[in-house]
Amino acid sequence: MIKLTPTLPNDRVSIASTQPVKTENSEKVAPSKISSPSTEQTLTQARDQLAQLPEVDLDKVAEVKAALSRGEIGLDSEALAHSMLAFFQRSE
Repeated sequence: MIKLTPTLPNDRVSIASTQPVKTENSEKVAPSKISSPSTEQTLTQARDQLAQLPEVDLDKVAEVKAALSRGEIGLDSEALAHSMLAFFQRSE
């Protein structure tokens, strides 16, 4: 059986900007500095790897489709519709 892990809109990874951040008062605030070169290198590698990943895990989509067609997992279309509405209403 396939384990599905729900995600929320705020679970997405964000990459820190290296540009100064403007506040409401139009003041420029410098981004926080990374303390060690090894941490900076690790973060750079992680960002590069993340940028290479597809937006959608197509292998996982294929697994779920196959499991649905074999009857291994059920589909509650009403619950799915409610979850989709809740997801998009929170992200607005």
